[in-house]
Amino acid sequence: MKRSVFRNISVCVVALLTGLAIVQSVWVVRLYNDTVADFHSRVQSAIYKSIYQSFITVNPMQPSEIISININLDDFDLHFKNSLLESEALQPHNIEVLDASTGRVVMRKIENENLKNPTTMEANIDDAMFILRVSIEVPYRKIWNTMWGLILSSGAIIILLSLTFISLIRTLFRQKELEDMRRDLTHNITHELKTPISVAYTANDALRNFAADNNPTRRERYLEIVALQLTRLSSMVERILAVSVEEDGRGSHNPETIELKPLLHQIIRGCQAVGKQVTTLLGCPDAITITADKFHLRNILQTIIDNSIKYSREEVKISINVRQTDAATIIAISDNGIGISERHLTHIFDKFYRVPTGDKHDVRGYGLGLYYARTIVERHNGQITAQSRKGEGTTITITLPNDEKEHYKSPACRG
Repeated sequence: MKRSVFRNISVCVVALLTGLAIVQSVWVVRLYNDTVADFHSRVQSAIYKSIYQSFITVNPMQPSEIISININLDDFDLHFKNSLLESEALQPHNIEVLDASTGRVVMRKIENENLKNPTTMEANIDDAMFILRVSIEVPYRKIWNTMWGLILSSGAIIILLSLTFISLIRTLFRQKELEDMRRDLTHNITHELKTPISVAYTANDALRNFAADNNPTRRERYLEIVALQLTRLSSMVERILAVSVEEDGRGSHNPETIELKPLLHQIIRGCQAVGKQVTTLLGCPDAITITADKFHLRNILQTIIDNSIKYSREEVKISINVRQTDAATIIAISDNGIGISERHLTHIFDKFYRVPTGDKHDVRGYGLGLYYARTIVERHNGQITAQSRKGEGTTITITLPNDEKEHYKSPACRG
């Protein structure tokens, strides 16, 4: 599946989650507003009901007399509280009666001077000659408290769906990366194996068909070519098998005391690069020794130096510095190569991972070398790190403990 498809899926998922969050938010806000409006409606209904129950109309004896209303706020408050209690809307409140023409307060019943979040409601009485005004607290906090369960459940659903989609997308991208790595690995192994086989086949064909047996020098040369290519093939197979064996915890380890400087000299002498000028600077005191598996240590140092040569320009400068503290031996291998960008640097020790080289196709590999190096170093209870800047070079640092009791961590002890 193409990366653009993954990108479109990600955009759709983000849009879906955003839409879901918006819908849930709108639903919560509407529910809150409806609850507040329902409270206002219940209070308004209680006001009219209490007016009808408490304000007694005095009928005139003669038709010409004016109808009058007996206003008793204590009686009104008693009926009002009962109505609020019945509708589950009882809250602290104050009551006032105003002259409709002047707006002057003519009667007042104060329960609480400092109402929190009050709302004011009015009703006309006595043919709009007077106005009954009720100020009552709106229980916003109580309303929110009754909605917390819905809010939390909605938020939990959104978070759960978000985590599920994120995990799904990450898995898809990881599968895509693994598929690309597998395809690259197959291609690289095929290419790497094909080259020495072709060379050995050509040399063998020359021995058989061009009378090389009559020329001992030529015969010896062809046989050396065949032997060299078979050695390369054997090395490739052993490296792949070594990674597999080490990963399963079945690898053999034979710790021994190693003098680092002679070992590094041997590795440096074996470095070859066609078409490149390699300069290696070694800074290692003569007396430094370390307890480790010599076979594996040689392989990981050889891998790092080979990478320094492969991923460099025509003039290769490699600096190897070794120092020893009371606790550990530190081996730092630096080069002036093409460097590694920050986003790739954190993955170079992952299995099958190879840093993209753009249009540069002459560098082959399996993506196993540094993974193998990390596995071996960790088996020795050590640490391997990388520092690099694009275009300036890379430094690989290996730290191995000096304590003989800690030099090797068995597979059963790995955490």
